[in-house]
Amino acid sequence: MIPRERLLRLAPILLGFALLVAFFAPTLDPGVQLYYRDTGRLYYPVKLFIAEQLRGGHLPFWDPLTECGVSLLGQVTPALLHPATLLYLAFPFDLAFKLNHLLGPLLAGIGVYRLARRLGATSWASLAGAIAYAGCGYVISVTGSNLPYSLGAGSVPVAVDAVLGFVDAPSLKRFTWAGLAVALIAYAGEPQAMLIAGLVSGAWALALAVPDRRRMGRNLGLVAGCGAIALAFSAPAVFPAVAELRRSNRGDPLKGRDRTAFANHPFRLAGLLVPRAFDDAPEVVDEGVSTPSPYTEYLTEADAAFADSIVIGAPALLLAAAGAFVRRKGTLLFSGAILLALASTGTAFGIDRILFGAVPLAGIFRFAEKLTGPASLLFALAAALGADLALGGTRRAAFRLGLAAALLAAVAAGLAVIVGRNAPHLAQLLMPQGKSHRLLFATTFLREARAGLFDCAELTLVVALVALWRWARQQPATPLGAVCCAASVFASCGGLLYSAPVAVVRGPFDLAERLQARAGPSPDRWRIFVNDKDPLRLGGLSARASVTASMSQALLPQFNAVAGIEGMAPYFTASDPGYTRGIIATPRTFFNLFGVRFVVDMPGAFSDRTARERNFHKVGFGYWVGEYALHPRAFVVGRASRVAGIDEGLAQLTAPGFDVRHEAVIRGPGAPPSVEGNPSAAEWQRTAPGRMSVRAQGPGLLVIGEHFDSGWRATIDGRPAPVVEADLAALGVLLPPSPVTVELRFVPAGLLPGIAVALAAIASLLLARWGRRKWVPVG
Repeated sequence: MIPRERLLRLAPILLGFALLVAFFAPTLDPGVQLYYRDTGRLYYPVKLFIAEQLRGGHLPFWDPLTECGVSLLGQVTPALLHPATLLYLAFPFDLAFKLNHLLGPLLAGIGVYRLARRLGATSWASLAGAIAYAGCGYVISVTGSNLPYSLGAGSVPVAVDAVLGFVDAPSLKRFTWAGLAVALIAYAGEPQAMLIAGLVSGAWALALAVPDRRRMGRNLGLVAGCGAIALAFSAPAVFPAVAELRRSNRGDPLKGRDRTAFANHPFRLAGLLVPRAFDDAPEVVDEGVSTPSPYTEYLTEADAAFADSIVIGAPALLLAAAGAFVRRKGTLLFSGAILLALASTGTAFGIDRILFGAVPLAGIFRFAEKLTGPASLLFALAAALGADLALGGTRRAAFRLGLAAALLAAVAAGLAVIVGRNAPHLAQLLMPQGKSHRLLFATTFLREARAGLFDCAELTLVVALVALWRWARQQPATPLGAVCCAASVFASCGGLLYSAPVAVVRGPFDLAERLQARAGPSPDRWRIFVNDKDPLRLGGLSARASVTASMSQALLPQFNAVAGIEGMAPYFTASDPGYTRGIIATPRTFFNLFGVRFVVDMPGAFSDRTARERNFHKVGFGYWVGEYALHPRAFVVGRASRVAGIDEGLAQLTAPGFDVRHEAVIRGPGAPPSVEGNPSAAEWQRTAPGRMSVRAQGPGLLVIGEHFDSGWRATIDGRPAPVVEADLAALGVLLPPSPVTVELRFVPAGLLPGIAVALAAIASLLLARWGRRKWVPVG
């Protein structure tokens, strides 16, 4: 039996875990699954493929079901090498998928609790901060919509705590842990969050040392050392990602439009305090009336930021404001949070470019919106300090908090009343805002704003009563601060973990069954191309779930993978520009090259007359389906010429009379100026996801309709042979003038050097530890 004193010490931690389980409990129902945005459309299919391969005894570096084949390490976000992948071996897939998502808030709470304790906060105040961050709108939103973002946001405070632990008391053990904690963010598929963790750690370490310049230099050096060892540890994940990004559309700095699309609108910062109105708009705002886009906001003309909500809530923000008066550390935390919140607006104020302008590689990251995460983190830490000051410290601080909370409650309630009474007039004023310019949209925003303001007023009033009770009774009320933060989380973010019946993301899918009945199983035989447009909305579900159900039934990527159908349409983190431009410029050539049997378009894509002209037919729910002749996956062409770039290659591929089955364009290291030979057939088979075997007759160029990646290695009758990029997107191998067997194996580019770097780092640490033990005097 646990002693009472120890149980009291553990009470905050136990309560925190209980609240986390209670918050996630509805999603743990076996009959439902998380589905919103990329959770359903990207990570559910990819994780399902990984789980199935792991259970079959394979570590799947190559996914043949997606984009005619794709490197999972190169795409970064699948997080193949993260420890959480082991969940898919230990639990049934649908449960493991949910537990994988639960990790983000769990790590977030643990990390903030430890950081708050490091700042000197009591256990109950630390719990308040942990709840405020783990349950904030940003963390919960990305937990429901984008798994890598969630794991990244949750891992940042853990990593910062590990780095600061090393800075405070350097040792080999702490150095190793700091490097691992930061490296795990990269393995989680979020290198941007890894960089954010490093910057937060560096700023914190500097603040600890001011004004001692020598100590500032020492602290920065220690943080840099942690960053270096973290990069070494994460090299098996980072090196393949860098190799893929360099040849993708993500290799160039972001354009202005991209930066705007992934940023908070300045007006949205009000959503830190007021829930609902500044969240993503619901898909249906009134009976039978839909918004212009599945994911949009009320006030911005650009695309919606990825996080559905950024709310932190009135209790946490009031406590954070109180924490700003806790000596220099509280002021720095609160000021830093405000700065990062402003920076999350991207080009609106330009602060994000000032903060990250001198940081290497920062220009390729979609940073702005993600700065909401560290902003919320600093607010939460300031709230932990404020909880101790106002609810467990002086009566004066308690009175100030109570008065400020009461005033804010009155203002919020007053604004809610004003909005309600003047809604028709205000709606007319708001119509020019946003992208829809519709009265119904403006009216819905005001309705949500009124409800959100009343929610804010009620939560703030509770904080006022707690603070004034503390002032009047002179009894510590720090645990009640944690309760207030928890109440805010459940009230404001309880609906952000969208779940729907498992069938929405798992199927069965009517269209898939019809196509398989027509053509037989897809793997290694035929592929599908689905035009990525908004599909027909299906009824019988909530507005948001119906969007995902429509996508899944239409087999939009990557739902084709769930149905076991190989797909061609691109939809991943790093897109290959030659592949995507080739599909747009000459689709029939690429359908032929990659063995596309069916092309699917949405019901409203074109008229019946156009469908007849294109030989498309309605199938199932009304999808237009065109059927194409199926050609062998591998073949030998008799003529090929080298091109310098994509534009030159596209010019030849789209030239009149070009026949992809008899000629090719090639590029890349090892590509000769030209190839002459004899067109012929080839016998192809896939022996594993990343292994293929081809029997062919040379001379000529063997072309295989599998997506080119620099990680492919080939041997001809056991001897290494170069693999070139054929037709801007496929695999090509130059054949000698004889019958040969070509074996192809995929090893992600950069993986082996990355493993070597990581092993060298581990060996260096072990050597340092051995040397230290050997030379430490005994006795």
